[in-house]
Amino acid sequence: MKALLRIAAALLLAGIVAGLLAACSPLGLSNNLPPFREVLLQGEGDDKFLLIDIDGPISNDPLLVSGLGVLPGMTARVRQELEIAYEDRSIRGILLRINSPGGTITDSDVIYHSLVEFKRSKNIKIVASMGDVAASGGLYVAMAADEIYAHPTTLTGSIGVMLPHIEYAELMDKLGIRSDPVVSGKLKDMETPYRQRTPEEAQILQQIVNQQFEQFVKVILESRRRLTSDQVRAIADGRVMSAQTAKEQGLIDGVGYLDDAYKRLSQVAGFPTNRLVRYANTWRTGSNIYSNTFPIELYNN
Repeated sequence: MKALLRIAAALLLAGIVAGLLAACSPLGLSNNLPPFREVLLQGEGDDKFLLIDIDGPISNDPLLVSGLGVLPGMTARVRQELEIAYEDRSIRGILLRINSPGGTITDSDVIYHSLVEFKRSKNIKIVASMGDVAASGGLYVAMAADEIYAHPTTLTGSIGVMLPHIEYAELMDKLGIRSDPVVSGKLKDMETPYRQRTPEEAQILQQIVNQQFEQFVKVILESRRRLTSDQVRAIADGRVMSAQTAKEQGLIDGVGYLDDAYKRLSQVAGFPTNRLVRYANTWRTGSNIYSNTFPIELYNN
């Protein structure tokens, strides 16, 4: 038991030291990266559809890449792509490719809002294609689309909001570590991991989660107009579901592949002859509709 406590203490101390070093170390990384370039994926003609990826956790945290510097977070990247596309009069629609387990509700909402505003201002159509997973925030972002399609093997759903919390007061007691913060109000250290939540704090946090949940439901109802509030709430308990179940519940419009979503975009947008493009660099995986778009590829090499 003493050995375990020593290990736990060492890990806790290592985490604190690592945090201090990270905060104090000058990284010397640059944001001055080359701009986006347009890459043709397929098709021909003057009219273009833009492929936008929502790949991985939805966050605006920047990505540090050795030799390249700081790459922008997903929210900033999507916004930048939309700003470029807004100036291009030949952009007639967006193919939104989603493969994400979710992320922060704020970044999910910002990306959703940016897509909706772009769609309205440009008077274009958006069709979403769900990959392996489009759950929680991934589903939230998909609601910006006029139509949503999922691969036969997609997992989606997970409608809800979660506020993570970890508490290790008992471990600190065993290690002889004591926290004694000085606060301006009794709730200032709410959600500290050094003690248990009080009933009052739990009630406040639950209210916040409930309000954010209502925002999630509102977005779904605005997008899926055939669904009633009761129908959405019946499946908004955090459950994940298959593509077929999502279609049966009215969350998506069909089950199919990325190519099918692209064909459907051509139909609903009214431009059967078009070019599908993305803003990326092709040095890593080539240029086709299934090309990987790891953030490094978003810039010229």
